[in-house]
Amino acid sequence: MPAQGLVNAVLAELGKNLAARWLTYLVPSGLLFLAVAGAGRLLGQAHWYDVGRVTRALDELAGHPASRSTGGVVLAASATVVASAGLGLAAQALGGVVERCWTGDWPGPARMPGRLLAERRRRRWRAAEDAYARVEARAVELGAPLDPGTTADLARHAAARNRISLEEPVHPCWIGDRVRALDLRIHRAYRLDLDSAWSRLWLVLSGDTRTELRGARDVYDAAVRLAAWSGPYLVVAVWWWPAALIAVGLAAVGLRRGRAAMDAFAELVESAVDLHGRELALALGVSCPDRLDREAGSEITAILRKGV
Repeated sequence: MPAQGLVNAVLAELGKNLAARWLTYLVPSGLLFLAVAGAGRLLGQAHWYDVGRVTRALDELAGHPASRSTGGVVLAASATVVASAGLGLAAQALGGVVERCWTGDWPGPARMPGRLLAERRRRRWRAAEDAYARVEARAVELGAPLDPGTTADLARHAAARNRISLEEPVHPCWIGDRVRALDLRIHRAYRLDLDSAWSRLWLVLSGDTRTELRGARDVYDAAVRLAAWSGPYLVVAVWWWPAALIAVGLAAVGLRRGRAAMDAFAELVESAVDLHGRELALALGVSCPDRLDREAGSEITAILRKGV
């Protein structure tokens, strides 16, 4: 009986979480889209600016006999909510395509432009890296202590390079290279395979740390969803061109927020490895008397990969 009660409590909490997510993420965005799509369909390209058409149509709808029927109102409201949720689910599925474009190589017909963009980013990064290397070489020649001008030049060139990517770019989008840089930095510092270690590290993290990571990931997921809505609004632009402006705005804002959110999330993940990597080593029985080092990281990687 206690076990059954626990299961029921977990299912009840899960149901509340699902309902909250459904109401928060799917319905409001879907309702807004339905309103814009309906208004756009009514206005069309010829009368795209005539808001009076919308108000007159609403007045006519309010005067329709079905609007005075309780059953008709309930049916219309239910259909609207269901349609909004369905549109939200469709946009959420489209978010997977958006995330793949942000974090990986572009699929399909966009593959060649993606390669060209990645090559362009690589050239810019190498130029910035060369500029930094020249200043660094001059600083070595001058010796310590560095003068304020050289220190400022080093910081400026490093910032310019890192704005492009923390590592040499290989992806069309900054976000993909930020994720790649996280893996490379962890492996370079500790010889730790983050893909293999992350699920185990998650289990040794404190509740507060997990909450911080979940929050950062939720912000990124929200940015993906925002950018994904640009697709449906772009479809509306076929019969009402101002929707294209909405689509472009959503895509731009979503990408900007996604970059900031992924940067914050990657910083938190790297910090979790820095601060709790030793706990993971000890939990796996790996000798780690002080801080996590390359020897311990290599041993952890060998254990977790299991010969694969």
